[in-house]
Amino acid sequence: MMLLNRLSTREWLPQAEEALMLEIRHLRSEVKWIEHLPRCWLCQIELELDVERYLGKHIAWFVDLESGEYWEKADRTCPKEKNYKIDNYWWQVKRYHETGTTEWKESETLKFILDRAKWAYKIEGKQIHLARQKLKLVRNWDFSEQCQRRFERLENQSSPFFFWGE
Repeated sequence: MMLLNRLSTREWLPQAEEALMLEIRHLRSEVKWIEHLPRCWLCQIELELDVERYLGKHIAWFVDLESGEYWEKADRTCPKEKNYKIDNYWWQVKRYHETGTTEWKESETLKFILDRAKWAYKIEGKQIHLARQKLKLVRNWDFSEQCQRRFERLENQSSPFFFWGE
């Protein structure tokens, strides 16, 4: 049985290494985008429209309002949607037809987005660190049970916020 485990592990190791390298690359690009967001008003407008019109489902995982309750329960540091006055695209259309303007001084949609981005930045940084630890372990795999337990422990520390392949 031990020999079969070693053979299957030999097949798994290159696949795991490639998957971890892709995960790190993906996380790095998301971190760069989050760093870019506070400086780019075009990205802010696009995200604001996505949140107000489509509940944040199209651009960034951390502003998806439908999944927000899950994140708020899973991590107490997650900025809570209910603490912000988030505008709604359809209310803006109605206001425009009634008043001729879409101005609403109380909207905190952008503040919500930037606060959630700061929160997501920390999570993504932790995920990069974990992925690097797992990659180092895979590259130095020695087929021991201790090595396997360390990998499983790192896997269990991974964030529940990521749904790869979306």
